[in-house]
Amino acid sequence: MNIIITGATGFVGRNLIPVLLKNQHQITIVGRSVHKINNIFKENITRLSWSQLNQISPDDFDVIINLAGENIAQNRWTKRSKKLIKESRVNSTMKIVTWCLTAKTKKPHLYNASAIGIYGLQQSGDNLSFTQTESASISFDKPRDFLSEVGQAWENAAMPAVNANFPVTFMRFAVVLKRHEGILKKLELPFSLGLGSVLGDGQQAFTWIHIDDLIRAILFLIDHPEIIGAVNLSAPECISQKSFSEILAHAMHRPLFLKMPARMIKILFGQMGEELLLGGQNVYPERLKQLGFKFLYPNLHLALAHEMK
Repeated sequence: MNIIITGATGFVGRNLIPVLLKNQHQITIVGRSVHKINNIFKENITRLSWSQLNQISPDDFDVIINLAGENIAQNRWTKRSKKLIKESRVNSTMKIVTWCLTAKTKKPHLYNASAIGIYGLQQSGDNLSFTQTESASISFDKPRDFLSEVGQAWENAAMPAVNANFPVTFMRFAVVLKRHEGILKKLELPFSLGLGSVLGDGQQAFTWIHIDDLIRAILFLIDHPEIIGAVNLSAPECISQKSFSEILAHAMHRPLFLKMPARMIKILFGQMGEELLLGGQNVYPERLKQLGFKFLYPNLHLALAHEMK
């Protein structure tokens, strides 16, 4: 298939594109910097800046994968950084949808990134007993927190394509696990030094997915174009943050005896700490399971044992 991808230089894109190329797909990457794309990808792909997007036609593509968006956990959230996090997702989605709607002969399938944060934070202590699936009711005009605000605005930006009867799949990502990437990159050093810690009371839900299963799930969706609407891309196991820390420490053969009080997290990280570190969502991949998708890493012990071996 002929596939166009935005946000390809990010964590997910860098792991997805080699697999798509191995499967003989033709790839076009759109990004802010062609130079950055060239530095990351040496393969035979087409590279375009956003300003060059209108020089090509959506009629030439079968699939659009929109992954663009600023890293949500890069820095402490300020008014400016929150604006950038939200607008980077909304604006890129609006650009790709506007371009998509110029199609004249066919309707390429849009696979739009989203996140499980759209469901809103659940209260610590209660969130492991209440599971969110794709059928959960979401009040799109009443975000419960910043993460749900971002998720709702992100998906709303793609609604013109849905309303024009283009096939659109919303890929709601959980926390993605891969060594030297994402959250594990931030945790490897303190845990390797025996300084890993339980955050707050440790009862907040931690919903995750191994990078290999995430990439396989995206390929699964592409191979099944009849799947539209929201799909949770998460492992079928949700655990507490305390359990996550214990399993990670065990996989790294290190002790876990430290605790970081919620008050300290709020002082150090502000709203980002409250939502990303002290909050959580218990999310289940109901649609993937019903459709027969098989996980390589259905539990965290397997996933971290593989990554930390």
